[in-house]
Amino acid sequence: MLSATAALRALALGDGTASQLLEAHVARIAQHNPRIRALVTLDIERARAAAQAVDALPLAERARRLAGEQPLLGLPISIKDAFATQGLRTTSSHPPLANYLPAADATLVARLKAAGAIVLGKSNLSELAGDPQCWSPLFGPTHNPWDLSLTPGGSSGGSAAAIAMGFAALELGSDIGGSIRIPAACCGVVGFKASENRLPRTGHIPHLPGQPRSVRHMLSFGLLARTVADVAHAMPSLAGADGEDQEVPPLPWRPQPPLTRPLRLAWCDDFAGLPLCPRTRAGLTQALAGARAAGHQLLRRQPAGPPLAQVWRAFGVLAGSEIGLALPARQRWPLALLAGLLPASQPIAQGFAQGARLSLRRLQWALGVRDAWLRALESMLYEVDAWLCPTLLCTAWPASPPPRHGGLPAPLNIGGRRVPYLEATLSLTSLFSLSGSPVLSLPVGVLDGVPVGVQLVGRKWRDEALLAMGESLTAAWPAMPMPPGAQVDD
Repeated sequence: MLSATAALRALALGDGTASQLLEAHVARIAQHNPRIRALVTLDIERARAAAQAVDALPLAERARRLAGEQPLLGLPISIKDAFATQGLRTTSSHPPLANYLPAADATLVARLKAAGAIVLGKSNLSELAGDPQCWSPLFGPTHNPWDLSLTPGGSSGGSAAAIAMGFAALELGSDIGGSIRIPAACCGVVGFKASENRLPRTGHIPHLPGQPRSVRHMLSFGLLARTVADVAHAMPSLAGADGEDQEVPPLPWRPQPPLTRPLRLAWCDDFAGLPLCPRTRAGLTQALAGARAAGHQLLRRQPAGPPLAQVWRAFGVLAGSEIGLALPARQRWPLALLAGLLPASQPIAQGFAQGARLSLRRLQWALGVRDAWLRALESMLYEVDAWLCPTLLCTAWPASPPPRHGGLPAPLNIGGRRVPYLEATLSLTSLFSLSGSPVLSLPVGVLDGVPVGVQLVGRKWRDEALLAMGESLTAAWPAMPMPPGAQVDD
């Protein structure tokens, strides 16, 4: 399957049509989506009409638009079902929104369409993007394309599975604790979380339509794709203020030229003694070896900031406080009562429960830790180009339905140790949600039949530089294959 940039080059040269490109994706969806369940709402007929309109353009006009104001012209994409799509069902996997038809597109959806992209459907996620796996109360689970018994990660699990299977060339995602990066690592694709507030949130659920906004921190947006170049090509069409989300600064997107110098990279494999599964450790070792062989300088470092347990608890408090604001008391108080029962070995869960008590003093403490962590991280990143570390403690884990009466799924077995669910799944991604940093999750290979991913973390607001570094770094690693059985039968 072609990358997005390769497909767009072919369209500009007249090597195939937008309709042919679309039908290649539709064929994959028809054959494989019933068992993967990545896409939950399709809009094929409108997509076909849009592709035909592209094909009606003279080749010279199509090439002109692709080189200018419509750099995604004719590209089939899918959209995480948390983003409003005008006239197309948008549920955020929340049963009360099962039949919700928005009157307008989310800002980022509208920008992708204005750039010429063709929306062919919506992808599955956990309810209100609230779980690092992908099991929807409306649509059921999305299955990992590499092993149907495993989760694709979440909450953007349908997004990552759709990219891995070639159902779409590009996916719009959101990330508050790892929701782009976790599924990207689990499914073997590229996931990019932009700096917090670099992209507008207008039209994203949560918050619920017509309800006050409660989540004020850590929610970021970005793309999932097959290559870093695909992300870099699409990002200029997304960035910038929209006049609605007043926290997005008028910061223009300035694409970076290809890097020709070696990178100076910090790396780490020890996060307060948490275990790494053997595949994750081997994948990191493989990534470091490829970077070293390409001439990049590697330095084993961590930020000299607050203890990581404090950072994790601050993430939990901040998330629990802001999400808790939107919860009815009957749901929030049982959660808050857990705060005194959870041990210090579960700092994320403990913090979330403490945050649900809606204490202003505790919220201010968490924001203070966030400031200290960001200062420490940025200080280290002034001395190196980026920080390389695993995306997850483990590779994709067995899928399981959410517990019926609240609570958390069972701990995960990682490297022979039982690690509580939130700490097992969010520990490495939440660090950079709290800081609001731009992060790339990059696939480094397939070990024992499943993908392994690493995070490349850059300085806040330097998203363009991070993407240029990601392209340079991945050039030193083997190309990522598609999952077994992803081909289309003749």
